Amino acid sequence: MLKILRPFLAYRTGTLLNVSSMANELKMTRETTEKYLSILERLFLVRRLSAWHRNQSKRLVKTPKVHVIDSGLATTLGGLKTDDWNNHKSNFGPVLESFVVQQLICQASWIGSDFKFSHYRDKDQIEVDLVIERGQQLWGVEVKKAASINPKDSAGLARLAAQAGKRFQGGILLYCGNNTLPLTQANCYAVPMNALWQ
Repeated sequence: MLKILRPFLAYRTGTLLNVSSMANELKMTRETTEKYLSILERLFLVRRLSAWHRNQSKRLVKTPKVHVIDSGLATTLGGLKTDDWNNHKSNFGPVLESFVVQQLICQASWIGSDFKFSHYRDKDQIEVDLVIERGQQLWGVEVKKAASINPKDSAGLARLAAQAGKRFQGGILLYCGNNTLPLTQANCYAVPMNALWQ
């Protein structure tokens, strides 16, 4: 179990899950690797986030993403330090994404249990980190470890809006800046990260 735990938690949070590739890397069978992943899920150490898709869309990637639930554990096992936050080569972006996903899923449970969560990614690698559904309504959340934004940062929300049609209610791009700003996609805003706690 420890053989899979450290590399998994340290390097795979916030990424697409490829069990076969992981099994090859760990020199395990796919079945054994899948069994260990299931154990990690039952221990609430990792979460598989399924891919959002419409049946008629063939351009969407249907691979789940995997998130380490405890971001402190992920940073420790990944060897990340406080000073690495400002290092653009560090792995803090995926850890931040996993942290936000976990926070929003927990906060949604305060409102009700009828929410569904997934991620969006298409063949052009345009993505939205978290798709939230409640009934026929749908929202998108994108996470950026940056203090500023540019127009292309809302491309995922625009693509999700086009795919979801009338179901799309809006979206946010959580970033490390200080101002709430409108994005090019209607009903979408860039929002400072600290809005998670306000």
